[in-house]
Amino acid sequence: MKVICTGTSGSGKLDYLKQVVAEIENRGTKIHLYNVGDLMFKKAEELECPTSPEKILDLSPSSLRTLRAAVFEEILKETEKVEHCIISTHGCFRWKNYLMPAFDVYYLNQLQPDLYITVIDGVLNVSKRLQESPAWRGCLSLKDILTWRDEEVFVTKIMASFQRKPHYIVAAEQPWTTLYNLMFKPDIIKAYLSFPITLMIDDTEKMKEVREFRDELRKHFEVFDPLAVEDTELTYVSLIDSNFGEEYHLSELDPDFNFTSIEKSKIEDQTVIRDYMLIDQSDIIIVYYPTDKTSPGVLCEILYGSTNNKEVHAVFRERVSPFLKFHCTKVFSTTEALFDYFRETGKIKN
Repeated sequence: MKVICTGTSGSGKLDYLKQVVAEIENRGTKIHLYNVGDLMFKKAEELECPTSPEKILDLSPSSLRTLRAAVFEEILKETEKVEHCIISTHGCFRWKNYLMPAFDVYYLNQLQPDLYITVIDGVLNVSKRLQESPAWRGCLSLKDILTWRDEEVFVTKIMASFQRKPHYIVAAEQPWTTLYNLMFKPDIIKAYLSFPITLMIDDTEKMKEVREFRDELRKHFEVFDPLAVEDTELTYVSLIDSNFGEEYHLSELDPDFNFTSIEKSKIEDQTVIRDYMLIDQSDIIIVYYPTDKTSPGVLCEILYGSTNNKEVHAVFRERVSPFLKFHCTKVFSTTEALFDYFRETGKIKN
């Protein structure tokens, strides 16, 4: 199994991959992790033209291509000797208001990866990590971070499409088992968990219910949780006025993290599109609905899934609008009834 994994700087990609590799090896499977960035710095040292994280992207395009090619040539030789590997790289860079390529398409055919992954994280987490990095501190606005994340997903998706290979978005907050399952259990049922986030985000007990239900599902399925990326919480904070008359949003998650109404709109748009992409990469949608209030978000996700050839199985514990139920494949009043149905239909093996 050969995986190409992309993700922007600050996404938490490398830490996530190191955890995945450690957990997999602890269970007896040898897997190699090649981090292209580190290997490029090492290769530059070997060629007696060392560079630094602060300066490497200022190298000429031809120098970057040559350095990257030298690294991938070595990776090609190494991967011929190993059974399982993950190649951590970038699809593109957003540097000094310029979109730079970060991958030589030639090596796609040479490597023949089985799977493409893009690791993402919430913009607040990414922003904090970038501010801690000498190479990126002060370089990117929130809008730049949002744009780059979108571009990284798009470029990687194109790379995967070019080779007709699967591509998945994986949040850095997803458990390590997500990547393990995608690599070694390709036939596992992949489920998108839909629930009324806006209505319940401040209800501790109901959110606890959702997480317990999600964890029970994960014993049988690979579950994509929309709250694994924390951007959603940033859209619920209140407006405040700055001294300059521009609207800013103050994140309750971090009092020092401010963003404009335009950036808030971009976060909201990306949240909707990302959740639809998570539905696209899932086999089924599982809805958990413990309230009698109508959620436009859940309704849209049900409609999107049902009209895109997805089974939609829903647990409605309270009285709900018939419009929510109309596009569902099967409706249940309890989680126990849902799991019994999955066992009867073979989705869960006894």
